[in-house]
Amino acid sequence: MKKIAYITSGKIGIPRFTFNELILLKENGIDFNLCLTQLKPGPCMPKAEWKYYTADRIKALREFVKLLFLKKGILKLFIEAKNKKVLSYFFISLSFYKDIQNNNIESLHCQMGDDKLYIGYFLKKIMNIPLSVTVHAHELYQRKVYDSNDEIKELYSFCDKVITISNFNSKIINKSFGVEGNKLEVMRLFPDIDNLNYVKNKSKILIVANWAEKKGYNILLKALKKMERDDYVLWVVGGSYFSENTVDVEKLVKEYGMENQVAILGRQGSPILDILFYACDIFCLPSYTEFYSDDKPAEREGIPVALMEAMAWGKPVIATKHAGNPELVEKTLVKERDVDELSEAISYLLNNKDKWKAIGLRNQEIINKNFSKSNINILVDIINNF
Repeated sequence: MKKIAYITSGKIGIPRFTFNELILLKENGIDFNLCLTQLKPGPCMPKAEWKYYTADRIKALREFVKLLFLKKGILKLFIEAKNKKVLSYFFISLSFYKDIQNNNIESLHCQMGDDKLYIGYFLKKIMNIPLSVTVHAHELYQRKVYDSNDEIKELYSFCDKVITISNFNSKIINKSFGVEGNKLEVMRLFPDIDNLNYVKNKSKILIVANWAEKKGYNILLKALKKMERDDYVLWVVGGSYFSENTVDVEKLVKEYGMENQVAILGRQGSPILDILFYACDIFCLPSYTEFYSDDKPAEREGIPVALMEAMAWGKPVIATKHAGNPELVEKTLVKERDVDELSEAISYLLNNKDKWKAIGLRNQEIINKNFSKSNINILVDIINNF
């Protein structure tokens, strides 16, 4: 299996097209060490099994001191980087150097042909292994391209292969930077929808709730796990409750080994939340009562608005015989904390898709009759009569 160092940025996670490319590289027998100039939270993050590291200033300085004594030409490269005003990329390359060296890397690939390419440039000079780069679009129109064209020419000429995403770009690279012949390759990008398998051919179960214990996340995940089926996905909208009774849903999902069936979507508001209510098939909220040590109720729902919203969208819902829920939901209601009964209720709806529409229409009737916006008139009348 070929092994490369794949150099890119994780400024807002990993760009989706890069994430998809990495998945396909693995599938095609290319192993990689992911070298990230930075890594901050974003929609696509490195998979747990991927080997990756981020730039580290202390590691870079330590490596620089070592290489001054072990590698000829390091001081010369330092001076070159200083003169070209790319010292930061020189030190980023050094922070990756030891890990790359220790992992039998055979070649370097830079995703983006802007100044980050200097990371690969310096690593190639130090390690003498092949370097390729993918040039997208924004790199071709940066001010430096016009003001320091000779420097960019030198940078691209040092690469063993320059890849770009369109014939249009290829002509610019050839004309502006003199890259030609079999050194220049066009590789168009590709869409890869639902690579996490959270959408297609799945029944979509939605829960919208803070990660509070009373919302029943633990019971829901146990019930889903008990079903032992893979024809559904759970969409989780919510986040930490910032309280002592917060449940770490992400941790629970990992503990139950359900990463491939649970999509954690974070906190959402309109219009994203409306889109999710519209797109889901079933809404589930298995709330239960929390108790103090003396068995007195500590936490309960009133009547959850999220249940009302799902019903207003015409969705079948599953809730518990809890607090005010029976005033809202005709069916399906299960006992609090009952994993078996909840599992059976979810399975029933998954197995009887033909009933979804009728249940949803009845839920809309309930909302229109008893839970409409006209209820505000009660407060309006009270205020007007003071």
